[in-house]
Amino acid sequence: MRFIRHHWFGMITGLIIFAFFSLFILILLSPRQDMLRRGFIPCTEEFVEEIVICKKNKVWCLLKSSAKNSWCDFKVVGYGIAKWVKGEQNYPWSNYIFIPQLPEDEDFNEEARAEYLKNNANFSIEMEELKKINKELEDESNQQEPKSEDKPQ
Repeated sequence: MRFIRHHWFGMITGLIIFAFFSLFILILLSPRQDMLRRGFIPCTEEFVEEIVICKKNKVWCLLKSSAKNSWCDFKVVGYGIAKWVKGEQNYPWSNYIFIPQLPEDEDFNEEARAEYLKNNANFSIEMEELKKINKELEDESNQQEPKSEDKPQ
């Protein structure tokens, strides 16, 4: 009991720092894009909207928005733990660490890519040859440039 009386402030501060660091790591590991807007994505979108709106009292508005975002992120983690306890998901982190569903790129032509790979199966060999030619050209240009010692004064 004496230990707790002497070190209560450090223990509380340590727990808070550990909680925020853990949340930081979880957010770092989670996907940033998802068509279904799962995980921390809705919190982040709301945070960005609030930051854009902040005009008066910018410092207080930003601090308030940041605190609200952190609380939203903690709620996402708590929601995942609650769903795990109820048996609705396999792991406590399944609602924020997942394989995202990304929208298909409309500009990407899969048929053209397949055609290119069929016609140019050895593109890695071609890249090595291009690097070799580039190195030779650099060596030639370095040999042609006069050194500062060779220049007349």
